[in-house]
Amino acid sequence: MSQPSALHGSLQQIIANRDKEGMTIFRLDEPLPSSAPDFFSNNYLSLSADQSVRGIFLRKVQAADPTRLLGSTGSRLATGNSSESNALETALERFFGAPSALLMASCFSANVAFVAAVPQKHDVIIYDELVHMSSRDGIRASSCASYRFSHNSVASLKECLLGVLKKHPQIARGTSTAFVLLESLYSMEGDFCPLTEVVELIETLLPVGNAHIVVDEAHTSATCGPNGTGYASHLGLSDRVHTKIHSFGKGWGFRGAVVLTSPIIREYLINFATSLMYSTAMPYTDIYALEACLSVVSSARGHELRHSLHRLSRYAREKLFNALKNVPETILAVDKFDTTVGVFDRALFSPIIPVYTPRARSLANYLLERGYAVSPLTYPVVKIPRIRISIHVSNTEQQIDSFISEILAWAELQQSVFSPTRNVSSNTGAGESRVEAKARL
Repeated sequence: MSQPSALHGSLQQIIANRDKEGMTIFRLDEPLPSSAPDFFSNNYLSLSADQSVRGIFLRKVQAADPTRLLGSTGSRLATGNSSESNALETALERFFGAPSALLMASCFSANVAFVAAVPQKHDVIIYDELVHMSSRDGIRASSCASYRFSHNSVASLKECLLGVLKKHPQIARGTSTAFVLLESLYSMEGDFCPLTEVVELIETLLPVGNAHIVVDEAHTSATCGPNGTGYASHLGLSDRVHTKIHSFGKGWGFRGAVVLTSPIIREYLINFATSLMYSTAMPYTDIYALEACLSVVSSARGHELRHSLHRLSRYAREKLFNALKNVPETILAVDKFDTTVGVFDRALFSPIIPVYTPRARSLANYLLERGYAVSPLTYPVVKIPRIRISIHVSNTEQQIDSFISEILAWAELQQSVFSPTRNVSSNTGAGESRVEAKARL
């Protein structure tokens, strides 16, 4: 039993203050409900419960040597390396058309490992202001200077690059590297990176060989591109993006990640990325599961799943946008349908739909009572409070319609107690008043 202490008292007060300020307090005492359809997980292709994946996995497990079934027994630099992990990396190299592949325990650890280890002391990191926390942790652990640009703004990136070239002349001289960190699809905003324009700008302004573009493909791996190879591949930019990091925890329906990069960077990570060096390697069961996922993702059925996902994503966003037209923006708001759906490619649709509301916790509680596994997103996770809808292949149009009806029912309840003309900051949590600014973009 823990005894009262100054530390416990201090931590408890910090948690209490966060709750008092309207921020979300997460607890893991019970799982979220699962009686209603899934509109909130990252399981875009619904592969985590896919019968084909399950069947392939079980056959691999049953055929495996009993000594090569569970734990890997150590770091890959010690006893944890195996012919199975090497074979999976080779298969992933072929699948993605990459020069080399390195398995990692998670996309978070992959981002931290790369950003903290690869950029050298006199290099520079330039990043979109909304890159994932894992990239930010890597930046903090890095020894080089870093600069951010406005989200998805090519103009802001250009201004940033010109400033960096002026402040760090060693890049123009060709003796240092500018690393540019991006995401293919931003998880909280649900918008795609203007990657073609970004790549062209970087190639125009920076010397050949002195720029290194890193794209986190966490939310586009398996869901777009030829055979599910991702966003850069979809745009025909694979050979012009130097490093791509793919998560297996979203579209693949599992866990883990792979870094697709040059052979020399792979070798460097093996010897200098501490999260890889000092972590137990992926267990055999994970390797078998990823092989099973790869079999489905790369198949004709994988193509059908991606087509269904894009169709349902467009349907959901259009339905939601039209349904909320008569709801005051101070209660609920979504990004305009014609500016965010397939932003840079009309054949591609984001499965992530943020719904902005200054009463994110109230909406989440309402949906939780109806069996939906929703968590409100508030400050400091995001500046503008919201719930985040994720569309999945397993969803149906009828389920989408019913879910939107529940959101509208909640909105109608709010209109009697939450006047659109009231100052939303009067009784909302930190950051919640910003919903008005976002709604008018």
